[in-house]
Amino acid sequence: MTSSNKSMVTAIAPFVLIAVTLVSGLAWATASTYQLAKKNVSDEHRVRLDVALRRIESRVLGVINSEAARPYTDYAHRYEAQPDVVMVDRRTLHPDRATVGLPSPLAKSDPPYHWIDLHFQIDTSGALSSPQIPDVSLAWPIDRSGFSRDAVNHATTTWEWLEKTLHKTDMAAELVASFARCDAATAAIPDATSSMDMTRTEAAKYQGKTAGDAPVPTSLRDEQRRFLPPEECIEPVAERSNQPGDGGRNFSVFTNLGQDAEEGPVNISLGMFAPPFWIAGGPSDRPKLVFVREVYADSQVYYQGFVADWERFKPDLVAEAAVIFPEADLVPIENGAIIEPDLNHVRLRQVPAVLKVAGMPGGLAATAWRSIQSQVYLFWGAAGAILVVAAWGVWTLIALADRRMQFAYAVTHELRTPLTTFRLYSDMLAAGLVPESAKPEYLDTLNTESIRLATLVESVLEYARLENQKVRLHLSNTDGPSLLKSVGEMLELRCRENCVEPKLLNHVANGMPMRTDINLVNQIAGVLVNNAVRHARGEESALVLVELAVDGGRIHLDVADSGPGIAASDARHIFKPFRRGSDADTSARGGVGLGLALAKNWAQLLGGRLELASRHHPTLNGAHFRLTIPTEPPGEV
Repeated sequence: MTSSNKSMVTAIAPFVLIAVTLVSGLAWATASTYQLAKKNVSDEHRVRLDVALRRIESRVLGVINSEAARPYTDYAHRYEAQPDVVMVDRRTLHPDRATVGLPSPLAKSDPPYHWIDLHFQIDTSGALSSPQIPDVSLAWPIDRSGFSRDAVNHATTTWEWLEKTLHKTDMAAELVASFARCDAATAAIPDATSSMDMTRTEAAKYQGKTAGDAPVPTSLRDEQRRFLPPEECIEPVAERSNQPGDGGRNFSVFTNLGQDAEEGPVNISLGMFAPPFWIAGGPSDRPKLVFVREVYADSQVYYQGFVADWERFKPDLVAEAAVIFPEADLVPIENGAIIEPDLNHVRLRQVPAVLKVAGMPGGLAATAWRSIQSQVYLFWGAAGAILVVAAWGVWTLIALADRRMQFAYAVTHELRTPLTTFRLYSDMLAAGLVPESAKPEYLDTLNTESIRLATLVESVLEYARLENQKVRLHLSNTDGPSLLKSVGEMLELRCRENCVEPKLLNHVANGMPMRTDINLVNQIAGVLVNNAVRHARGEESALVLVELAVDGGRIHLDVADSGPGIAASDARHIFKPFRRGSDADTSARGGVGLGLALAKNWAQLLGGRLELASRHHPTLNGAHFRLTIPTEPPGEV
């Protein structure tokens, strides 16, 4: 392995190691960041979905709490009560001589929510009643002017449907199944709070108590306000106790939920509202959502509840989720259906329905990538820039080392021949071994070699000055023919010395003015001519062509020869310093390799350019170089 190759390996190996380490680290960091972004996006979406779910659940739970606060007597058309003191025509009646018939609030006005079709009550025998449906058997007429036409229509059509359907439903079994379905839906959602537990927790404060245990807590309105605005809350009627004379309350209840009155108090036990369930085949074939609670009146069991129209109930619930997901939707599911939750839909725990939200654009992967792509591009761009700068530094270091070796090789090679000649001839002259007649020839050779050494040293110094930008232009006025004349004189001298035919062509009109550094132009032309003569000599019909032309405000000086031309491998680096042609060593035509590099830098200094126009001239077959300079340079440097 050569020293040049060793230097290259020494420089490249650390760079490759650093590049592999950097790229591997960034790839690992990018993959880890991407996975973390996916988890963050997924978690954030799940949190938003849970918030939307809880808003809906809270709305439903608020309705359940509100209806749970409704006294059991509201489900009868009227109930009879005996007051402690009754004033009739300003006369006081004793309690045992008078009763008062109180109409249910549900029998006098629209339901508290526009989506409730009907409140109903059914016993174990299947006897169905509703305070919203007139009962002609009552002794007291009820004023129904508070009902809207829509409410009457909804109540009537729902009643006709319930009469045919509800008696076929096993209410006790449905309530048990509803709680079981709620638990199953909750279990399918990791880390979810049981909605049934929520319901039971809230209901335990005012439900499941017998009338003899304690009155309804006065904090029930506060419990409702946790989920509903104040205007939608039902005022707890604690004064409707079922014990005569309880704490100075106003009334004592003697009616049995709208059935035949019995003497004496009735022990009432209210169950909690179960999660609603669907009953198919409703009016217009629309399934109805039924909310039911179990009520014990002494030894009798009643089921009280209300029927909700899903098409009118759904917008209220969707509006709660639309705050988080504007395109949210609720889709009913069959009773008992188990839905595996994912990022786009989840089952409600309080209502047999699925909350569906719009999927993330492009999916989870695309959303996660969009959240980190700017940072990833920034990091990879910075890493790429670092690697490019490092690669450029390594390449520059390798090129510098290569140039130093080429310089040392070229200069040593060029110095060796004249120095050997100097040493040999000087030793022979000093020893008196040279005849007097041959001394002039020896001295002439020594002079020639000294000029060659001086030229070599001057070329190296000139290149150093160009590298350090210490060369200055000396501009003067001239014209095209004058410039060509000075170049022609040099051409004829070089050609005559090397037995090469010169040829000059001028395409510039006389008097074409130009301002440039004439000496620098001659030096460039001298390099081109010397190279052309050196490669053309020894060839059959050796010829060097110098041609001057003008194109707009620029002068073209073309130099071509009849030599072998330029090899393709040499053309790529022909203007680089200390580079010689591939045949330089074998043909003895190579120099130190600075001529064309100096000429190219001089051309740029003049505001022009030097280029290899063709590796093989169309007619002469040799190399064709073109110098292009402006007639007016950019200015004196």
